[in-house]
Amino acid sequence: MKTISIFLALINSITAGLLLLLTLSSHGIQPIHALWLIAKMGAAGCVIFIGALTWFGGARAVQSGLLPMSSLFLVALGAATIVWTFHVGVLSNHMEYYMVWYGGSLMAQGATSLAALGGDSKRTIAP
Repeated sequence: MKTISIFLALINSITAGLLLLLTLSSHGIQPIHALWLIAKMGAAGCVIFIGALTWFGGARAVQSGLLPMSSLFLVALGAATIVWTFHVGVLSNHMEYYMVWYGGSLMAQGATSLAALGGDSKRTIAP
């Protein structure tokens, strides 16, 4: 499970970086969209940071409480991404299916990371 989690962390971090790059390079950033722009940049930054935590967590260089909390955050962010994408698709009649796949990938990364941590805790508790 750790290998899958690290692979998904790489894929999600690259995708978040591309989304961040596309957001920042868009022409005509209007002041009314500033809050939405900040929210997207914050979410992309969190995904990249959690990807690095997952990578370093595989080498046991991360605090024990930080990785499970970030994994739960990824599961919640993935679910919120899927729900928001369907909401925007219903309102605008333009569905962006790649964001549904990205939300599912975020949820999968969080779930596999939690599963990998659960397997480690069993070995730690019982000798």
